[in-house]
Amino acid sequence: MRVVLASALFVLLGCGAAQKPAEGSSGDTAALEPSSSPASDTAPGPAASSETSDSKPASSHTAAPPAASSDTPAATAPPAFHPTPSATGSIDGKPFAPKLARVSGALQKDGRILITLTEHADCDTPAASKPGEGSMTFVVEWKDGYKTDVGSLKRTGKKEVGFARVSTAGAVGASKTFKPTGKVTIVSAPMDQGATGKMKIDLQSGDYMLAGDLDVQVCVAPK
Repeated sequence: MRVVLASALFVLLGCGAAQKPAEGSSGDTAALEPSSSPASDTAPGPAASSETSDSKPASSHTAAPPAASSDTPAATAPPAFHPTPSATGSIDGKPFAPKLARVSGALQKDGRILITLTEHADCDTPAASKPGEGSMTFVVEWKDGYKTDVGSLKRTGKKEVGFARVSTAGAVGASKTFKPTGKVTIVSAPMDQGATGKMKIDLQSGDYMLAGDLDVQVCVAPK
């Protein structure tokens, strides 16, 4: 009986001694696995160069524009602008395209003045001096911005509006068919002789129409 118990005890002790290494093996498996180093797997390559051997550094300076030559002629002033109105149709069967309006008389007591539209371009030439040429006259208020109703001006008696043309014989004949309607506006009304004023005109008589801007030469001093 003692022999059997001793044998059994020996077997139990032997089994317990054999199991001890197995219990510690689970804690040692991590140590047995090969360690992976991030540095060894992703070793940095050579740094990329921002410049190649063929590239050249950009210059921070730009070429200056060439200096203006002292021999370059100065810009000339544009010529004076002298507007003329557009004219269509005819008066007594002939066209009339005025190039100038002129102050042809002194200022009246009521503030009005005689203006003549001619086909001449200066004060030295008399109005309607050549055969076939015409002239148009108005008596209007000589004041900046003042508007005159052409249709309200008198065409008979002491005329305030009219049209005349020089005949082939040199005689000045007044038109009986000229019956204008419309408006004349004095844009600027200078008082010095030789000065230039401005006016706008928009009138119609039959098939004749005259509209636009016109210089007014002060050929006679208003005062």
